[in-house]
Amino acid sequence: MSINTDNFANCKTNAKESEEKFELKKNVGFWSGVALIIGTVVGSGIFVSPVGVLRSVHGSIGVCLLVWVGGGLIAMMSALCYCELGASLRASDGDVTNFRAAYGPAVSFVFTWSRVMINPGPAITLKVFGSYLLSPFYSDGCTPPDSTIKLIAILLLCFLIYLNCVSVKKTVKFEIAFSIIKFLAMALIAVSGIACLALGNKVGGTNFQNGFASGPVRTITAFDVGMAFYQGSWSYTGYRALYLISEEITNVKKNLPRATVVGLSVVIVMYILVNIGYLSVLTVDEIMTSKAVAVTFGKKVLGPMAFFIPLFVCFSVMGNQNGTYLIKARLPFAAARSRLMPRIFSMIYTK
Repeated sequence: MSINTDNFANCKTNAKESEEKFELKKNVGFWSGVALIIGTVVGSGIFVSPVGVLRSVHGSIGVCLLVWVGGGLIAMMSALCYCELGASLRASDGDVTNFRAAYGPAVSFVFTWSRVMINPGPAITLKVFGSYLLSPFYSDGCTPPDSTIKLIAILLLCFLIYLNCVSVKKTVKFEIAFSIIKFLAMALIAVSGIACLALGNKVGGTNFQNGFASGPVRTITAFDVGMAFYQGSWSYTGYRALYLISEEITNVKKNLPRATVVGLSVVIVMYILVNIGYLSVLTVDEIMTSKAVAVTFGKKVLGPMAFFIPLFVCFSVMGNQNGTYLIKARLPFAAARSRLMPRIFSMIYTK
């Protein structure tokens, strides 16, 4: 009895060709990637962090602006390092793969579980959303009830989880919309502040004439500069967002680095312009004593329209958290695919 091995080989080849590779769909293009970078990086930081940066450098405006530029360049270089890894690995494993390759599966396992189980950052940011959303309804000196803030934070959390469960495409479109709103919010602060400066605002003129005044500069130490960079780094968190979803990016070798560079460049420029807007209207003391510099700016410049600032901050936080959940949901998925978590987390709804 003879067996036709050619037919057997052909059947085996056809069977292999019919198998689909199990991976996440590529739904993120260049502009979607830019929106994700801007949406994930820009949160509540730029509306709060300028206080800490300026305070750390003892009120030196020139050094403060240099710190913001330097922090952006550090974020850019760090992001490009991750882009090289993402273009090479093309997997939504993130640091799960990096730690496993560098230090072994044990370290990767501990990292994964610590990141999944211990992550207070989003909870804090959601409470910021609740505080800003309620702030227009309370007069100066009054704070909203903590229980109400937490309830609003939980409702936002449920909404964003639902959105991410429904569709990646819808989540990305949502992120694009909020990135546009964030850009408009920062543009409002920058343009209105610079317009006041152009019209002869004395506060802004004094600030920039004494930008590198020897008094504050002489008192700055290396520790102070380090603290300033630390304060500013909060506003650049999220620079490696696209790397963590590189498996889902179309033409990853081209779009991953391009979208990262364009997105972070826009963020750096807008951060500098926003800081110039603040300094064009507010004195150094007003900024350093403010709990939320954007709100202080709004009350001084926008008058009855100042409620737009807390509203824009809320939209900014929503976009930031939406992008964060989209990205961080990939961590348990990748870990389960690598057998570091229960396999149920690696299951995907195919439709």
